[in-house]
Amino acid sequence: MKLSDVTALIEKRMPKSWAEEWDNPGLAFGRFDSEISRIALALDATPESVSDAAALGCRLLVAHHPIIFRPLRSIVDDTLTGRTLLCAAEKGVAIYAAHTNWDLSPEGVNCVLASLLALEGVEPLVCSQNGAWGMGAVGELPEPLLPTSLEQLLHVRWRLYNFTFYGDSSNRVKKIALGGGACQEFWRDALACGADCFITADVSYHVRQEALAAGLRLVSADHGEMERASLPALKKILEEETTIPVFLLEERKSPFEHWSGNQD
Repeated sequence: MKLSDVTALIEKRMPKSWAEEWDNPGLAFGRFDSEISRIALALDATPESVSDAAALGCRLLVAHHPIIFRPLRSIVDDTLTGRTLLCAAEKGVAIYAAHTNWDLSPEGVNCVLASLLALEGVEPLVCSQNGAWGMGAVGELPEPLLPTSLEQLLHVRWRLYNFTFYGDSSNRVKKIALGGGACQEFWRDALACGADCFITADVSYHVRQEALAAGLRLVSADHGEMERASLPALKKILEEETTIPVFLLEERKSPFEHWSGNQD
């Protein structure tokens, strides 16, 4: 199948128009008329993931994070972006990104994360203005959990190893708000909807102070680990739409080797 046909099928399921204005989803590198018979899927496009894709006979690598966000002044091997694009050119691998259009999809990152926690009555944390489902998710656990049990659930269901719970650890949590990736700016939306705890990535010191002072408990997770939990669902969608085999690339080495556990 031509690469142009593959991208059209992907965008039928998750249109680029769903993406945030600052984002850059879609085909970043490749020839539209190249033949694609296998697809590799990874969280990021790197020289390693490009090489792994090529070794599997995949001429297309779909990544969650775009390889290009800003205009490039050069493509040389002294940057990760440059090395990745040079590797892709050498190995004949196209690079495509499904980013915030996947985040905001009714089948995407946030809905997958909510489903893995078995949240009930799930709604978007922030409704979309461009026809997509929305950013983040909010819903209720089947039964109230102590924070230590919630931590165990995140470890098992999302395969999180690097995360920290902040706030009162003595009271149970029932209503959960979450934002896949870096969504700390939505903590007030989580508070306004009555969430007991907001789970997101990359929470800064001052945002944490404000949220805790307002009575909202937080889980600050690793960005990549949190989003990686959605990739099996994305793999299934890519296969359904394109009918092409998709290979989910594993990390060569896990960045975290232990569960960090609880911290008030």
